[in-house]
Amino acid sequence: MLTTAEIIAEADRCVACGLCLPHCPTYRKTGSEADSPRGRIQLMSAVAREILPANARFKQHIDLCLSCRNCETACPNGVRYGALIDTARATVAKTPSVTDNTIRYFIAKPNYARLASNVLRYAQTLGLTTLASKIPALKSSIALLPPMPVSQTWRALYTTNATKKGAVNLFLGCASNAFDTDTLRASVYVLNRLGFDVNIPPAQTCCGGLARQNGDVQQATQLINQNKIAFQKDLTTLTVASGCGAGLQDYTDLTIQDISAFLATADWKNIEISPLKQDITVHDPCTLRNVQKSHANVYDLLKKIPQANIKPLSGNAQCCGGAGAYMLNQPKMAAQLLNDKITAVQQSQPQILATSNIGCALHIAAGLREKHSDVTVLHPVSMMAKQMGFTGKLD
Repeated sequence: MLTTAEIIAEADRCVACGLCLPHCPTYRKTGSEADSPRGRIQLMSAVAREILPANARFKQHIDLCLSCRNCETACPNGVRYGALIDTARATVAKTPSVTDNTIRYFIAKPNYARLASNVLRYAQTLGLTTLASKIPALKSSIALLPPMPVSQTWRALYTTNATKKGAVNLFLGCASNAFDTDTLRASVYVLNRLGFDVNIPPAQTCCGGLARQNGDVQQATQLINQNKIAFQKDLTTLTVASGCGAGLQDYTDLTIQDISAFLATADWKNIEISPLKQDITVHDPCTLRNVQKSHANVYDLLKKIPQANIKPLSGNAQCCGGAGAYMLNQPKMAAQLLNDKITAVQQSQPQILATSNIGCALHIAAGLREKHSDVTVLHPVSMMAKQMGFTGKLD
């Protein structure tokens, strides 16, 4: 987090040129200068200088920010907007909501999150989640739930049976481990097939992104420090969720890489990939595009599938509105942005939508279910594993 002096210095680097304005999803929706990057930067500067109070009105404009960081890619001065908005959230006094407290509890207790995942899976099997969705307070949260996967008891090391080419760390993440275990299993399978040992440190924990988004610096720092200790620094740490990858890249000294970027440049010699004659549209998560800058690698990876028709989703530069817990805490704006994304998917008419971030996948898939769409939302690595013969279970 930035100090007060650093906030002022960083904010002063913004020349208010306005090049960021057309890239900001909230500004495009509200037309309000206070909901634009340069407007928020001026507000942060004024609060840091004690010209304005960090009151409810200030908090409103800060909370509405998606942290998509599109503005950073457009800024000619390279203003570190991500660091500014993270610090601003930490300075705003906040009474945690029930959602905030639930998230805080489960990301701090990975075993409890796994238990909750199993409970939800059985609840879906028994039809209890359908009944629970009739309760207005639970409807939006229940709608986000995918068919819950079978949980996985992870080994600390998965050794390749192929000619060994190296070793990597795999970051599980809290949401991915609960809601997208299939992609994590697929990742281990593909990496092992390509000749890489996969280390999964049992001491790893949440990346801290959700805590940081809620302004909880203490918990975010604790989680980051735990991950710094858990992972071997001499190995590349791969992430399957770009939101996690972005946070780890920003706040640790670990070598972080999105798994699609790693796989796209790996040696695929003698690896048989079955043809898939389908239209696959690719959604670029903001964190993959703007922070990890690895979105092009997803296309390179998927193009290895014979006969697959790979194309980008129209409007990829605009956030889908998922943005971590944003879809729960800012449902109105999240719904507006989601509607744009669903419209783009419907116009593209793919059989499969590929995305590399669990939050985006949950948010967009829920929107497609609401429209009774038969488009399947999958992680790129899950598709690759399936075409390589993966049955869904690890040895």
